[in-house]
Amino acid sequence: MRLVQSPIALVGLVEDLDSKQWRLVHKSIPTEGNDFTYSTEEFTVRDYSEGLPGLAWRNFYGPPFVRMFGQRLDALPPECRKPLGEDIVLVQPYELPTEAGTESGIARERELISLLGAECFYDHERLTLPTRRPVLDALGQPMH
Repeated sequence: MRLVQSPIALVGLVEDLDSKQWRLVHKSIPTEGNDFTYSTEEFTVRDYSEGLPGLAWRNFYGPPFVRMFGQRLDALPPECRKPLGEDIVLVQPYELPTEAGTESGIARERELISLLGAECFYDHERLTLPTRRPVLDALGQPMH
């Protein structure tokens, strides 16, 4: 994170990360006689300035996210939260990356998202952007 100056790093299986960062959209174009229907993928959130797409297996949050979550991080179960120095916190909903997408994995993600603040995450059921976002400077970089 420090090497590439990113305030966030998400780690998980490609399928899980893709399912949180992209959504399938069906579109239709009227033509003479029949409509042309196709599917395309669209971002849920384009980047961290728009908020978070969800929780992955391992979520490394830097200063803007630690500030955004504040004391809510302390509400997480200790086995899911690990401070890594003074300005990075690891949030890990489950032990193995293969638990993502399972009933228990999804339930655990929802539980932790509710503790951290659902307004910070993309709502996959309502297809709405997060209303609470990290505070960044004018260039989109984290404020230190």
